[in-house]
Amino acid sequence: MAETYHSRQGVRDIPDICLEHGITHVILCPGSRNAPLILSFTKNSSIECLSITDERSAGYFALGIAQYSQKPVVIVCTSGTAALNIAPAIAEAFYQRIPLVVFTADRPHEWIDQADGQTIRQKNIFSNYCKASFEVPVETAHADDLWLFNRTISQALDTAVQFPAGTVHINIPLREPLYGALPAEYSNPRIIKSASGFPVLSSQEIERFKATWQTYDKKLIVFGIHPKNETLNSLANLLAERSDTAIIAENLSNISGPRIIYAPEPLLASFSDDEKKEFQPELLITVGDSIVSKRIKQYLKVYQPKEHWHISSSSDYIDTFKSLNAILKTDAATFLNELLETEISSASTYSNLFFGKRTAMAMHHTEYISNAWFCDVKVVSEVLEAAPKNSVIHLANSTPVRYAQLAQPRQDITYYSNRGTSGIDGCVSTAAGSAFASKLPTLIITGDLAFIYDSNALWNNHLMPDLKIVVINNNGGSIFSLIDTSSEIDDIRPYFETPHRVSICSLAEAYGVGYIHCSDDSTLKSSLQELFQSEGPTLLEIRTDQKQNIKAFKAYYHYLKQALAL
Repeated sequence: MAETYHSRQGVRDIPDICLEHGITHVILCPGSRNAPLILSFTKNSSIECLSITDERSAGYFALGIAQYSQKPVVIVCTSGTAALNIAPAIAEAFYQRIPLVVFTADRPHEWIDQADGQTIRQKNIFSNYCKASFEVPVETAHADDLWLFNRTISQALDTAVQFPAGTVHINIPLREPLYGALPAEYSNPRIIKSASGFPVLSSQEIERFKATWQTYDKKLIVFGIHPKNETLNSLANLLAERSDTAIIAENLSNISGPRIIYAPEPLLASFSDDEKKEFQPELLITVGDSIVSKRIKQYLKVYQPKEHWHISSSSDYIDTFKSLNAILKTDAATFLNELLETEISSASTYSNLFFGKRTAMAMHHTEYISNAWFCDVKVVSEVLEAAPKNSVIHLANSTPVRYAQLAQPRQDITYYSNRGTSGIDGCVSTAAGSAFASKLPTLIITGDLAFIYDSNALWNNHLMPDLKIVVINNNGGSIFSLIDTSSEIDDIRPYFETPHRVSICSLAEAYGVGYIHCSDDSTLKSSLQELFQSEGPTLLEIRTDQKQNIKAFKAYYHYLKQALAL
């Protein structure tokens, strides 16, 4: 006769299996159907459980923890639309390859589509936006059901952390009663783990790529979004010293140094047609994920390299510049170190062409900012400069992440932004989760709409004292006035730009968050000093004028283009 167990033994075993897979943080969203999961996780003293009510904010908070720690984080929610509310964070984590583990409580199969409350079709609900989807048996009284249940949980968690990491969804059907006691003992199932690590190129492949590398005199390496990696940063700086190699890196790549080309957007805007041809690379190597600059994407699509290699943690055919020849699924640092061993093309002066422009651009940027009137581009530059040493800075989407690309990156700062899907939802919640994980001074720079959209991020009992929020309030956003559009948009502009009557001050006060206000240049520095010296999570609202912002942004590009043409 087969051995029998408690019907909830599988649920009881989940936290211990999570620990075996290195999971120590669990975000619990209150609910009823997920009560057995909450009971199970909270009874395990080795797991830190955080309760966050709003599922959308909770999802991004979990993402922020996983983003900083590079470790899997669990989020648990009840059935029905609660699961759908986590979807934006799941999609963002999917495109950033961040290991979120999402447990959704569900009704048993027989009650789906039977007009039962809080019930939707949850199986495979995130299949387009997660690495894998799983579902476990409803009960585990039979030994085979428990074996299947625990094997599935172990497989799901192993899948989340395997190279390349990613989000997994585990649907947990549960029958009533929901509040009964769980078994006291762990059933100690067999834990399944895969050997992991970066794929390694064969010595023959490496030699082939190195030989091809040496045939080109104009090599451009573009770093996209990437977690901070000191080894990679050092290698990038060594490669930047070569006369035949230029390095472009936005601040979100967390690559910086004296010869690294940052701010490609204004740099390329200043190029003449002759310079565009002169700077055209023969070999392009891209590392990491997407880039913010639209101009560099447009430039490399027109002035294409002869070859393009992409170093990536996935096998996805991402051909952003329509020139891809090879995907190198390997560790970027290991491969770039091999390239350093090659001889430098003595006839090439390619990197100096970029570096001369970059040096001049930095000087003229500083001149413009120091003389500019009170506007968004000046404000963001001042905020970035004033941030405490060794801070973590999160950049909200829309204008903040774009303005931030104009300033020279700081080597003592770690930069993040939700550029997987580039949505404005969840930016503040992600920063809050990151602050919780890092315990470092953490700053989120956001616009007013993105902040209002995610103001439930403040509905959270786990905000760290060193979390600081800068809200640049230009009353509705100006992104559609800054990016290239046509005259067709003029008549419908009110449907894109959304002035509002929301009081940022009242929102901060409602959630018990400190509040500071600034609306002119004369108090900006003192307001920033007050913000960074404040005790507890604090918000600084900086009011700017939308029309002046647009005027200043266009004047900035005009000024740099004229100055660099001399």
